[in-house]
Amino acid sequence: MKPCYLSIVIYVALSELVALTLAAKMRIINGTVVQQSSSLHAMFALPTKRANSDEWLGCGASIISPTFALSSAHCFGGGNTPCTGPQSIALWIGDIQLLSRDDSQTIVPKSGGKTFRVEAELVCNPAFDGKCSHGNDVALLKLKTALPSWITPVTLDLDGTAASKVGSVVTPMGFGLTEDAMDSESVGFASSTSLRKVDVTVEAQDSENCQRMYSGGWGCSDDASTASATNLDMQICAGSVSGPDRDACAGDSGSPVIDRSGIQVGLVSYGGGPGEKMSGPGKICGDPSYPGVYGRVSAFRDFITKNVQDLPHSAPATVFAEVAPHLRGNTFGQ
Repeated sequence: MKPCYLSIVIYVALSELVALTLAAKMRIINGTVVQQSSSLHAMFALPTKRANSDEWLGCGASIISPTFALSSAHCFGGGNTPCTGPQSIALWIGDIQLLSRDDSQTIVPKSGGKTFRVEAELVCNPAFDGKCSHGNDVALLKLKTALPSWITPVTLDLDGTAASKVGSVVTPMGFGLTEDAMDSESVGFASSTSLRKVDVTVEAQDSENCQRMYSGGWGCSDDASTASATNLDMQICAGSVSGPDRDACAGDSGSPVIDRSGIQVGLVSYGGGPGEKMSGPGKICGDPSYPGVYGRVSAFRDFITKNVQDLPHSAPATVFAEVAPHLRGNTFGQ
């Protein structure tokens, strides 16, 4: 027997109330949402699927100069179609959020914040072969118009001198999947509506967990992109070594990974266990036995400097170290 219409309305209303209450209380595994993206991380950008659309591409990026942004190559095609496009996109920067509309997610400004939208052209790394675990997972986005003065490009760790050594704490950020609102041990199916960040610890390349991750190379784009890792000098393995599980997750690819001084040391690339498990051992993200793997910025020096002539050369003034204790989050994975 079908329930009456009034019962359905009451049920839906209560369900929405519970969901809103959970969303208000939920912290992405030991962390919080970044409340002031335009001032704290004015270099963070969200790409769209097309230049004339505000539909989210499903990855992140960072502004690295007045004329270029940086992202992961597999965001524009992996597996058998490496970095093939879209060729023309737009980037949203500042106080932005994601709204779900039908089967897509749209990037919109937050009320009362500062935002900027700029169109950009894809510049692929010709060395990327479609497999994140083979390294070279980096792409440039050439901006078509000038940026406002409040957008500060991030300083890149091109010399490999920033804090990306074993034991260092680094911070990926993004709008990717979070834990399930009803079950903190499972990965949910919804991306974050706001920018989040998480602290993870760089692990030794030959550690048991990193070797397990490198042996499989899971979590790039599709089955054709999976392979055992090579070119480990281009990759940083980092995860949760103590305390609550912390990780990046699907939707965070291409997003920046910064050290305590605000210097970008990496980009979210791949990670997680085999298959598409949302919970249990080997789930797609959040299992310390399968750490996240990040592209190492210093390994991409030649590709970046060949194309970008106006990189900043000094470390940015940052309040990151002061606010970090209040902003620690976990944004599950790649």
